[in-house]
Amino acid sequence: MKYFLIILIIALLGVGIFAHYYEFKEEDYDQKVIGICILIFSFIWMPLFIYHRYKGRKKEDFILSKEKLQEMNDYGKKDA
Repeated sequence: MKYFLIILIIALLGVGIFAHYYEFKEEDYDQKVIGICILIFSFIWMPLFIYHRYKGRKKEDFILSKEKLQEMNDYGKKDA
C-alpha cells in the first residue's frame, strides 16, 4: 500500500506538471487534466493515505477525555 501511494502521488504530480507546462492544441485541455489530477488526489489518494496511516489505531486514542485533559494539565505544570 505504501509503494502504491508513492507511485500514485508521483504520477499525479508528473501529469499535473506536464499538463501545466505543455501547451495542448485543444482549448483548455491542460486545465482539464490538472483538474482531473486534483480530483484524483482529493477523492482517491487522500482517503487511501488516511486509511493507510490510521489503520489499526483505536478510536479512543483520538478522543479527548477528562483523564487525558487532566494529564495534559499536569504535564504543563511540571515544566513550569
